Amino acid sequence: MDITAVIYPMLAQLWFLLPLLLMITMIKTPWFKGMIGEWFINLSIRLFLDKRGYHLLKNVTLPITQGTTQIDHVIISRFGIFVIETKNMNGWIFGNPAHKSWTQQIYRRKHHFQNPLHQNHLHMMALRSLLGLTDHQLHSVIYFIGNCTFKTPMPDNVMQSGLIRWIRAKQTVLLEEQAVNDILATLEKCRLSPTRATHRAHVAALKARHSLPVEASAACPRCGRPMVLRTAHRGAGQGAQFWGCSGYPLCRHTRSLKH
Repeated sequence: MDITAVIYPMLAQLWFLLPLLLMITMIKTPWFKGMIGEWFINLSIRLFLDKRGYHLLKNVTLPITQGTTQIDHVIISRFGIFVIETKNMNGWIFGNPAHKSWTQQIYRRKHHFQNPLHQNHLHMMALRSLLGLTDHQLHSVIYFIGNCTFKTPMPDNVMQSGLIRWIRAKQTVLLEEQAVNDILATLEKCRLSPTRATHRAHVAALKARHSLPVEASAACPRCGRPMVLRTAHRGAGQGAQFWGCSGYPLCRHTRSLKH
């Protein structure tokens, strides 16, 4: 009996099944579920909100004094600016609007994360400053995607469903049509390019901001972001500390610690 006559068909079947197994594995990942959730939000906005009256911008990264801030979705309309922060989370969610952090629990494991209302407030402050708006012209929305359950009462702007209905319920005209067009033009002009490099730089700046000391009252002379303390990991100065721009890798300006 020719063993190859048996093995080759089996290998052919395995190679055929491999892409299917990889696809099934990918579908179960939080990244894929989050991507589907984001896609569903974008589709719902485009299908059920009139494009002539509601203008959607996604992944809006804006430069601020501390580095950058990244907003998942911004919807500009005559009824105000809707600032949407999405959270892809499973398990039980415990939260209080006044507390600094909320809790995610999956079985016995607990994870604390930043209060998304506070997080979105920073986004709204950036927009308010850039666009010259008032608080009542901005609407904060926290939208949870994923298989999670709220275990504490939440404000009506923290939700798992009903996003379109919540937006449509806002019917007080807060902006003139020309103001809506001006806001769109300003955001398109001031936002950083929505690329992977921009996202990586934003994440790096966040890590630097929360984990590294910031040089008092010092800003990068090249881009204006804060300078943070770093340590060289290669070259002749390996192990030495220096001041580096928190906007790295978009901005690579450095300065000697003794400067």
